[in-house]
Amino acid sequence: MNAQHPIRVVPVAAVMVAIVGATLLSPSSSPSATAQLGSSPNAAGAGAVSHSHGARQTVTEQGVRFSFKVPTKAPGDQSWWERFRVATGNYPRGPISLNKSFVGPQGAEAIIYWTSFPNGDYADPCADVLAPSIGRSAAALAAAVATAPGTELVKAPSSVTLGGQPAKYVVLKIRKNVGCDPGFFYSWPNYGLGGAFWHMNVGDTIRVWVVPVGRARLFIAAAERAGALEEEVTQIVQSIRFG
Repeated sequence: MNAQHPIRVVPVAAVMVAIVGATLLSPSSSPSATAQLGSSPNAAGAGAVSHSHGARQTVTEQGVRFSFKVPTKAPGDQSWWERFRVATGNYPRGPISLNKSFVGPQGAEAIIYWTSFPNGDYADPCADVLAPSIGRSAAALAAAVATAPGTELVKAPSSVTLGGQPAKYVVLKIRKNVGCDPGFFYSWPNYGLGGAFWHMNVGDTIRVWVVPVGRARLFIAAAERAGALEEEVTQIVQSIRFG
């Protein structure tokens, strides 16, 4: 997978990503995955999409296990958080993001995705915004995020705690889309068809948490469209627990 070349999603009747996640590892040259509607978070098959209605979701990135709580779907609510899973040559059927759409049939208004640096299990960093030469500390990675081309710094890197772990936190606004799809800082196999697709647009806000756990530097990002779903995104990220 070449992170320097944006991945473009072909719309079906309309189409779709991104905000913070958890951790990921090694890149792979693999065929793109096709997203299909699944009936449960454990639905088999590459690129599956499952609906999360208030359950605690557990994922593993680069050997680090963590979980997060998804808000309960309100009665009569036609939208929900969808968990996307993609497949690579090394890691079949892995979760990569939570997306939610509440305007229109498919385009997502928010995304939370998780991976790790320098390489993720299911995502590759975009060389134009995250150079391979970045230092090995969480502070160095957060500083590189804060100075990414095409962005405006909203909140400089600061020290926070996430899930009981020390982390670095940065907030940016997209001023020019020079990153790669769908996560601006990271790309992963094509979603294919179905589900709440996310595309990064100028004006979107990205929040990034860099969490060093063991030898891994987890990269959790959340992206929102014009402040949409900020409260729910914050609730999900703050619910993260490790172990």
